[in-house]
Amino acid sequence: MDDIGEFVAEVIGKASAAKPRSQQKSVGPSQIGDCRRRVWEQLQGTESTNPTLNQPAFLGTAIHAELASAVERLDPFGERFLREVEVERDGIRGHVDLFDQSDGLVIDWKTTKKKSLRYFPSEQQRWQVHVYGYLLSKDYAVKEVALVALVRDGDERDLVVHREPYDSMIAFEALDWLVEVREATNPPAPEKPVRFCQDWCEFFGACPGK
Repeated sequence: MDDIGEFVAEVIGKASAAKPRSQQKSVGPSQIGDCRRRVWEQLQGTESTNPTLNQPAFLGTAIHAELASAVERLDPFGERFLREVEVERDGIRGHVDLFDQSDGLVIDWKTTKKKSLRYFPSEQQRWQVHVYGYLLSKDYAVKEVALVALVRDGDERDLVVHREPYDSMIAFEALDWLVEVREATNPPAPEKPVRFCQDWCEFFGACPGK
């Protein structure tokens, strides 16, 4: 092996490309509120034109998996906590990280850096967790939602929790946004700086960025 770094980057890239989300054409709750142009291109079935950086998402997926395993050890039979719940309603499909049946609490894990905590929670993150609540409410009594920020360059002392009552109107606001993007006949303008687009958007070649 001549270049270990290149090998690791290839491993991460192939693992990311194999994930179901990387291959899906539909839009899930976590993408609602993202750049309108990016979501519109995905809804149009545009093929990926740009190799993106994958390590943060790769680490986030690994952390989610480890948290799910830890909760399983705590509650092996799922008597209280439901992990990685697959939900679908009105054509929207997603996976809920954790649902506390006793408290009717939807929990969504987020991984971030200390410097990004000033933006937590974003409107997009709040939309996402309320949409998860809406999807779950078809079968469960949902009372609250929570976003938990785990800091990659920190420790448990830096963990931040945002918790609020579940509000279906916030979920409907998010879903209305998705309908608006889906029904757009012209490509929306890109909403991110070009440097962000060229590193993180798979449609950068189809859309030159801001």
